[in-house]
Order: sequence, then C-alpha cells, then structure tokens
Amino acid sequence: MDYICHEIETKLILNYSPHIVNYLKAGKLLHFITLVELGLAYVLISFILKIETLNLFQLGLKIYGTCFFSSLPVLAQLDARSRYQNFKQLKDQFILYGYDTRILKPVIKSRCQRDAAILAAHRTGFGAQCENHFYKAGYRWYHLLPDFVFSHPQFLFTVYFWKTTFFCPTYRSKLNLETPELLSIQTLELPSIVGNG
Repeated sequence: MDYICHEIETKLILNYSPHIVNYLKAGKLLHFITLVELGLAYVLISFILKIETLNLFQLGLKIYGTCFFSSLPVLAQLDARSRYQNFKQLKDQFILYGYDTRILKPVIKSRCQRDAAILAAHRTGFGAQCENHFYKAGYRWYHLLPDFVFSHPQFLFTVYFWKTTFFCPTYRSKLNLETPELLSIQTLELPSIVGNG
C-alpha cells in the first residue's frame, strides 16, 4: 500500500514540477523580495508588538504597522503569480509566431516582466535574441524599478496598474508546456454583418 501511495505521489510531483520550476523562475526577483520582506516583517512586527500602547492613537499605529508589513510579502506573491501568467502567454506567442520584438514590447519596461519574457524565450529557443533585444534597448540587471516610477509615478495609484500587476487574469496555455503541441486553438469567428442595401 505504501508503495502505491509513493508511486502516485512521485507521479504527481513529476507532473507538476515543470510548472513549479517555471513559476519560481518567472518571478525569481519577486520570490527573493518576498523572502526579504518576510524576514523584515518578522523583525519589525516583533518590535511593533513590544511597544507599549498608552492611548488609542498608538494602538491604531500599531495595528496599521502590523497590517502594512504583513501585506508586503502577499503583494510580492500576487505580482509573481501575474508574471507567471505573462510567462505562459509569452511562451505560447513565441511558439506560435516565432521570435518577434513586437511580442516583447508590452513587457520591456518592467524588470519582472522582462524576467518572465527571458524565461519564456529560453524555453522556446529564443533566449539569446530576447536578452540581446533588452540589452540593445538599454536595460541591464540593475534596472529593477519599472520605467513609469520615474516618468509617471501617479500610475501606481491607478486601477489599471493594480489589475495588471497584482490581479492578472489566469492564462490558460494553448500549448502543452513540456512539448510544443497544440492543445486547443480556438478559431475566431467573425460575426456576419447584414447590410440594409
């Protein structure tokens, strides 16, 4: 009985391991940030909770600080999940259309999205071309913050930013992640236009 359970468990791990590895690699910077934030949150929350509260204002600050530092790792993981959705979509696009710099245009201004794009490109055989494209565009390893932080910082407070950064819709891959076989490509049906003559 134990052997059968071990076999089933091994098959499940092997079936999901490429997805887990891709998830971890697509958001590698965000996972590192999460670990750092968890460590800092532990230290800061421990410090905050040791502070003696004398009035309601101090209690409010204590609760606010605890909630704020607790939420940072959650936001980083929501961002990492969104980057994994970008990875799956970009990988499909590279397989279906080949390497094209137009595929990279929407993700060029964010380090985390560039990481997802580079991973997708490497998985499809276009890694060197993708890295070269980002290098020619002037992006280096130390460009961590998105471009809009400097050009349009108010963008951080828009609904669009929050939706696309933390709540990106789940992308269902049209291709098998292990082999580039089409699972199902839905054809686009255009509605017929009936004119009145």
